[in-house]
Amino acid sequence: MRKKSHISLAKYLVNSLDEQELVKHKKAFYLGSILPDCKPSFLTVRHEIEGTFPKLQDDLKNLLERQRAAQINMRVFYRNLGEVLHYIADYFTFPHNSHYMGNLKDHCLYEKHLKHSLKEYIQSGEAERNRAQIRRTVRNLNSVEAICAFVKNAHDAYVKIKNTVEGDCRQIVSLCHQVAEAVIALVQRENALIPAVSVSQG
Repeated sequence: MRKKSHISLAKYLVNSLDEQELVKHKKAFYLGSILPDCKPSFLTVRHEIEGTFPKLQDDLKNLLERQRAAQINMRVFYRNLGEVLHYIADYFTFPHNSHYMGNLKDHCLYEKHLKHSLKEYIQSGEAERNRAQIRRTVRNLNSVEAICAFVKNAHDAYVKIKNTVEGDCRQIVSLCHQVAEAVIALVQRENALIPAVSVSQG
């Protein structure tokens, strides 16, 4: 996806999730959502699931472990979460997949179309109407392993269907919403347990 598409997605997530800490650190989240495209590795590492998924798994695991150990503040947490979601969004962008047969020009045109379609999809309200279904799914994503397996299974299904710009919009928004909500819920759940553990040990 293009940087403007990643920003559109990040803004939607901030508004839709309505999480106080995320709203507070939304600029860091926006930065994280485009950061992978601003790094030198952007020129050498393709944002495809085959090449980056193991790193994404490690990044997500490390993110939660560092937050749990209070090694990072919430601003850094949300910036890093934005980076994780960047890769997930790209996994469900057709030209970022090995079965895409187009050339570089086709790739650029597809992402240009996606930029406009994603904005229209978000503004249409359809994504917001799917929130209840998304939240039912999130209940089962109660570990890093479950979240990563969910993304991998969704992508396995994605490569077996006919991929379109409109379909990508739905997949990207839904998957990123589910992962963001699941990760935030994990952090909140673990943080809520810390006082209880401290009291029991005291």
